[in-house]
Amino acid sequence: MAFSIYLLQELDYDINKSPKGGYALLSRNFDNSEIRFITDALFSMKSLSKKQATTLTKKLNSCLSKYQRKEYNYIYKSGDFNTYENKDLFYTLELIEEAKKKGKRISFQYLSFNESGEPYTKMDGFRYIVSPYYSVNSNSRYFLMCNYREKYRPIQLFRIDYIVNPKIEDEWPIKPIESLEGMKDFNIYTYLKHTVYLLEGDVIAASFKIEDENAIQFVVDWFGNNARVYKRNGNQYATVTGNENALFYWYMQYSESFTVLAPQSLVRRVREEAERILKKHATQI
Repeated sequence: MAFSIYLLQELDYDINKSPKGGYALLSRNFDNSEIRFITDALFSMKSLSKKQATTLTKKLNSCLSKYQRKEYNYIYKSGDFNTYENKDLFYTLELIEEAKKKGKRISFQYLSFNESGEPYTKMDGFRYIVSPYYSVNSNSRYFLMCNYREKYRPIQLFRIDYIVNPKIEDEWPIKPIESLEGMKDFNIYTYLKHTVYLLEGDVIAASFKIEDENAIQFVVDWFGNNARVYKRNGNQYATVTGNENALFYWYMQYSESFTVLAPQSLVRRVREEAERILKKHATQI
């Protein structure tokens, strides 16, 4: 026993001997509050099922003492009722990173869903061959940013939890991202800063009138320092720089609290969508 304790102390474990003869591990890799924070993050991930989140939480709990360990059966994931579970998600993420280190492309089949909500592989199991560049977590889902066929667009996005049967293509080297059209000065941090949802589209400067002061938090939560909030003539406004498609869908989510002022392309798109919705539901009034 004493020899085992000595070895652990040699490995820099913070072990203290009690005057009564017992031993205690004074510090651990994670404390209780850190484990709780990571646990909450795991249960918030839409790409993980509750079973996967619970399994990871149990592994994290092994870093705690038996007195600190907690069961998280009381945490429920709303996504468990309406999402598809990919049991190979972690394997796919690992394979993507391995391919990037090797400088090789990957191939995979991609899921879609039929009228009954059942998954099937698109185009009769067709294998996409792509150059993987970044794995991105956006709105609690994982996306692969890659080049598929440049004639469509230089960068395409695939949901990683919809990727199945992935494989590293050792005969196909990754196409350098800077060699793609319009991607010479691509910066992933700038791209993500301007994109609240991972959607393709031009970056614009948009202005909104804030109709409800409580809605300022929506601007701060989603855009942070990438937005300017100010008051003028007694009214509250926000200017945001971002992907136009993403800003459109963000606005539709909070349309009761904001009015779009600029640019005209976004104003026009919102107006057309409002007219489409009104016409669609006119017969139900």
